[in-house]
Amino acid sequence: MAEYLSPAVFIEEVSSGARPIQGVGTSVAGFVGISQMGPIGVETQINSYGQFVATFGGPTDDGLLAFGVKAFFDEGGGSCYVVRTTHFVAGASSAVASSVTFQNTGTGPGTAINVLRVDAASRGAWGNELSVEVLWLGTTSFTIRVSRGGRVVETLTGLTMNPLATSYAPDAVARLSTLVRAVDLVPAASTLSTTTTARWPVVTALQPLTNGANGLALMDANDFIGTSANGIGLHAFDAIDDVNIIAVPETVDRNVHVQGMAYCEARMDCFYVASVAEAAVSPTAVLNYKRAQGTYAGGNAMNSKYGALYAPWIDVIDPRTGDTQRIPPSGAVAGRYARTDGTRGVHKAPAGVVEGRLASVVSLSVAYSQQDQEKLNPQGVNVIRVLSGVGSVIWGARTVSSDPEWRYLSVRRLFLFLEESIAESTSWAVFEPNDAFLRKSVARDVAAFLRLQWRAGALVGTTEEEAFFVKCDEENNPPESVLLGRLITEIGVAVSKPAEFVVFSIAQFEGGSEVSE
Repeated sequence: MAEYLSPAVFIEEVSSGARPIQGVGTSVAGFVGISQMGPIGVETQINSYGQFVATFGGPTDDGLLAFGVKAFFDEGGGSCYVVRTTHFVAGASSAVASSVTFQNTGTGPGTAINVLRVDAASRGAWGNELSVEVLWLGTTSFTIRVSRGGRVVETLTGLTMNPLATSYAPDAVARLSTLVRAVDLVPAASTLSTTTTARWPVVTALQPLTNGANGLALMDANDFIGTSANGIGLHAFDAIDDVNIIAVPETVDRNVHVQGMAYCEARMDCFYVASVAEAAVSPTAVLNYKRAQGTYAGGNAMNSKYGALYAPWIDVIDPRTGDTQRIPPSGAVAGRYARTDGTRGVHKAPAGVVEGRLASVVSLSVAYSQQDQEKLNPQGVNVIRVLSGVGSVIWGARTVSSDPEWRYLSVRRLFLFLEESIAESTSWAVFEPNDAFLRKSVARDVAAFLRLQWRAGALVGTTEEEAFFVKCDEENNPPESVLLGRLITEIGVAVSKPAEFVVFSIAQFEGGSEVSE
């Protein structure tokens, strides 16, 4: 308390001690796949399909990533991270950027040497569509004009080869262009003057960029998964805390999906969406795919509370042609996860005639029957079906786990939400005095958070006592535990589970009543 020396009215602000727990996001997706262009092995946040096209290019015959991301946004997704991958050798991508080299003007010392190289902004064969020309502006600067498909798309003017100038070509081109980069080929210690035309590229007609390559021929599962050491594939997300839903919407070996679930399990803060192989059509083939049997023998079965498996593949519109393109359903399903999280909450299963309706789907590769689903659903395979009068819907909400406690994906994702929200919002308690006041403060904050979840329908029970409990007192924090620096809080929640089987018992009823005395 402050020291008061003269009579007056004093006002002090006193903290209530309450520190509300904020719910973390649950609807940010992470996708790994093959694209036309863009940074390789680097996570890039994308907030619309248009932004994806500008950064990674549109649909390509080499991969299905663009279709998966488009389906995500079409189905209600709002934000995602995208990682472009190719084949990696010793941690380096085998893709090559297209380029063209320019010599100097042919005057002054050191004539007929290469002074400037123009590269495509990212690696891949897409850069072979580009051409550039160099135009002088008087005797002090030059212009690089970029064409694509026979049409000028960028004009980069006022460039110089003076490393000391703000218009130095490598720096200025990096700022101004989305398609090309400039590389100074003259060593910094060169005797060529920075102010003479001997260092400048000669004026040329349109020159094509060449030798760009995608580096896809030798791709394997490792290129989609990566390692914590090389930080490619799924491991490009290692430093991204807010990614919650992960998928590889490509034609990949099933081992990619198995390792994807293992990746999420190791992180303990995200959930993996897998798709069956396109060729796995019959219920038997789908179950073999999940169990690593039959044609798909080898490797581990899918058995994780951090992943779900969906069948069959879906047909969507190809924006290039207007025809249909068959793709894995994982991108569209991730979009429904995100949409349902926003409209109903993470506790609501992203399935059914409302939250499970896939508006972007034109048709399904397989029309599974009720009998087919009776074989697949108990085994943790979520089937997409066409319902009369509704359209294509997600008609399953299970994980691939054999543990009945984690049967439903909405339960698993709700726990991820609760755990991460509580962990992030109670970090203030670390190093606080481990006394009764701290225990009461933590219990109060956690209880307040769970009360909100109960009122939102995430927890069941007619009273708070039925819905959850929070215990953080002397009983579960004895002196010997306090001496070890521990603060133990026990939490129990009665989570909402989906009504997977809605049963009506109907019997004949004779009208009227009998009155007995």
